[in-house]
Amino acid sequence: MQILILSQEPPFDPAQVATGNALRTAQLTAGLEAAGHRVEQAWLDRAGGPGRFRSADEVRGLLQRNTPDVVLISYWELLELLPFEPPCPVVLDFLAPRPLEALFEHPERVGGMLRRLRVALARCDLLLVGNAPQEHLLSWWLLEAGFDLRQPSPVRVVPLAGEAVESAGRPDPGGELRLVSGGVRWPWRHDAAYAEAVRRGVSALQHAGRHVALLDFGGGYRLHDDAIEEATASGDAESLSAYRDWSAVLASAHVGLELGATNIERRFSQSFRSLDFLRHGLPIVVSSGQPLATAVREYGAGWVVDSPGQVPDVLRGIASDPDDWRSRSEGALRLLRDRHEPRQAIAPLLDWLIDPQRARRLPGYGLPDPEAPVLGVPPFGERLARRYRLARRVALHRLLKPRDSTPGTAIVMVSRGDLFPTDHGAAVKIVETARGLSRHDRDVYLVTHDRRHYWQVRDGEVTRRRLPRWLGLLARPQAWVKLDHYTRDLPESNAFLYLPLTDGSFFWRTLWVAARHGACALQAEFPAYALPCLRAAEVLEIPTLLVEHNVEYERLRAQVPELSTEQYERFRAIEVDLCNRVDAVVCVSDNDRQLLARDGVHPGRLHTIPHGIDLAAVDAAPAEAVRERFGIPPDALLLAYHGTFAYPPNRDALRMLAEEILPRLAQAGIDAHVLAIGHRPPPDIHPAIHCPGSVPEMAPWLKAADLAVVPLREGGGTRMKIIDDFAAGLPVVATSKGIEGIPAADGEAALIRDDWDEFAAAVAELARNTERRERLAAGGRRIAETVDWTALAERYLKLAATLGR
Repeated sequence: MQILILSQEPPFDPAQVATGNALRTAQLTAGLEAAGHRVEQAWLDRAGGPGRFRSADEVRGLLQRNTPDVVLISYWELLELLPFEPPCPVVLDFLAPRPLEALFEHPERVGGMLRRLRVALARCDLLLVGNAPQEHLLSWWLLEAGFDLRQPSPVRVVPLAGEAVESAGRPDPGGELRLVSGGVRWPWRHDAAYAEAVRRGVSALQHAGRHVALLDFGGGYRLHDDAIEEATASGDAESLSAYRDWSAVLASAHVGLELGATNIERRFSQSFRSLDFLRHGLPIVVSSGQPLATAVREYGAGWVVDSPGQVPDVLRGIASDPDDWRSRSEGALRLLRDRHEPRQAIAPLLDWLIDPQRARRLPGYGLPDPEAPVLGVPPFGERLARRYRLARRVALHRLLKPRDSTPGTAIVMVSRGDLFPTDHGAAVKIVETARGLSRHDRDVYLVTHDRRHYWQVRDGEVTRRRLPRWLGLLARPQAWVKLDHYTRDLPESNAFLYLPLTDGSFFWRTLWVAARHGACALQAEFPAYALPCLRAAEVLEIPTLLVEHNVEYERLRAQVPELSTEQYERFRAIEVDLCNRVDAVVCVSDNDRQLLARDGVHPGRLHTIPHGIDLAAVDAAPAEAVRERFGIPPDALLLAYHGTFAYPPNRDALRMLAEEILPRLAQAGIDAHVLAIGHRPPPDIHPAIHCPGSVPEMAPWLKAADLAVVPLREGGGTRMKIIDDFAAGLPVVATSKGIEGIPAADGEAALIRDDWDEFAAAVAELARNTERRERLAAGGRRIAETVDWTALAERYLKLAATLGR
């Protein structure tokens, strides 16, 4: 069986400081390989490279290349990088009770962490823990995540494990007695009182003439934040050592110390130090509140203390009775063999792998809880307003509902007004989705900001149609609405996307078009457009879908510097509320889906349908005569970048081409030109950047270029432009931000470079290497072939069919 392990850090290296996660992953890898499974490991590394991943997109690339039978996740946060619907069963190694640890680091973050954990756990099918208390701890979280615990438990206890280490060179404890402790001084260890008691006990023995050495190794965790570094900076511990050096210390030591005050985290903890003590035959002095204490008592593998005051007496007893120490050392090795032998420890996981199954989920998981069954009476004014709304809805329903009871089949899409020409990503997505839907024997209608017209899409053809004049009498005049709307607390550059929140005409136009043409569903493109759809759907009793082109409140925070915290919180609340009120939310990427689930949108509402492409139209399009039109030499390298340049991130990307990339290419001796295709390009930005403006069809212009570049540094959502580039057969060089949301692995369908020197070098390499250009172009084309608009439209229809009211 092929197993892909995704870990937080590189494979275990004894020459480096070892973390618990690395040791645990090494244990699982060795056990799986010994059982005959094929194991590949990849780890999180923001620098990228072979065997590494940086983002959810690169994880999807790993899954596509490796086609594993099972994915094993070594740390729960990595679940957030998986697709919402993983292609194979997923195992999570949940050894550390991270939310309990967070109580002692950042208690203000625990609530958010638990919400994230609930969403993340919904992607896994089996959880591994280190002891029985951890298994019991997980029950509530698993119920929250939708696991059906009536079925066989989705949790397996796989304790820490290791082989015994020969310590033939250990000095006799009757000479110098060596005590050893170590590890990161986490805030939850609460071991200061015990550490002081150990020092007092050692000092008393030394004053009595007994040779005693205390070896204490500590330090900060290299993968954690500054708060931990500060918590570990005090004290006189030695710094953390390479694992092989730590093992050498244990080989010559006599007693391990695992001490700390009892608290909620300690009751469920799992100590890698203790395992190493047992492997080297070191009996352990352990606090009674830790899970290990019971086994230490049972096997006579050390000494259990209830309070710091008992520690000096215990140390005195150890120093005075070497024979008792030897007996307890043998008990430590027996405990290791009986409870922590590698083949026995991993057996529960191996048994599950014989026939790995998806976890059973509770029916209806992810949908909002029903209203509490208690009736209340609102204030008189509110009750009167409700009666008015009810009477209005009933009247409209009777007036507009078709007399024919046969369900309609049309779909009404409600969106922004700048759809024609389709010269930016949002317009392309909306119009092509409408065309794709119309090719499945559906009439599709587009309602936009235009108060006079709407559009019919039939068999892929778009026709403008007239709205009745009387509809204009049902809402405030447009000038009045805009004056009111654009003077509200909105970022001016994005205020138009929120116009439906204040313009009542959207409701009347949506209602009339849907009723007139027998709509079976309403589809809002962008969050604010869901409001008129919801109101119309309530009258017509049909479902509403909301298509999220981005997570808009996150996009605003990234792109609008003047956006205040209060505004951000308000936009987030509005968007999350609308998402929870519609029947389904379509995200263009799992990244966006994860953000919305994290911020409170019910997971059962969320679905992923990516951006697409009309491959037949792209293939049929002839290349535009760009070189002749702009006087570009036939041997010059022609780069393509497209998007609407009224959008600040696209303007910034064009500036990076002018100021960073083209000068570097010129220094490398490459005559490069850029074809910047899109609405409102900046004037005279660079003599080698050519701007045709908006074009009716993108494919002919892209097919005239040699390769595509996407040097984006900011922005949100999925980079729809890259799908266009892939379909046109262009190799792509992009930044990580530029290719966000696209499942393209570095070196297979695109080159991903975030440093401008490296970016320019990648372009120069492709300019000189025809074979690699063709290989990248073929990889990109394979991705484009998975997202043809007609196939994606069928996914919309299947989703809508499940939402019938």
